[in-house]
Amino acid sequence: MNFVFREPDFPLLVESDIKLLSAYTKKELIQVIRSSDFKLKDSYAAIDLKGEGWSYFHDLDALSPLTFKKRWYKKEIIELCNRFIQDDANKFVGKLLSTKTLPKLIIEIIEHTSKA
Repeated sequence: MNFVFREPDFPLLVESDIKLLSAYTKKELIQVIRSSDFKLKDSYAAIDLKGEGWSYFHDLDALSPLTFKKRWYKKEIIELCNRFIQDDANKFVGKLLSTKTLPKLIIEIIEHTSKA
């Protein structure tokens, strides 16, 4: 795994072909990336703890802060999470979003997707 310019703030969410991946450490990120499918696109969205947008390039095995989507908002992160959940009953529902920080929301999404 290569990091372009710098490393993201963990934990990190990474889009794949079939699910939303998460990692709390660089070592965990490498494990989940290697066990996932990345065949449909050239680059995949990733979001760090602060809501900063990153791009994961599977062919280069590189994570880069150079992306068109630099800032992710709470609603967009929830929509990304729910895109991979088929059953409406298991979809993530953000509650009290106006008082919740981005790091707290991202951790809640990681916990939710690990249960689903």
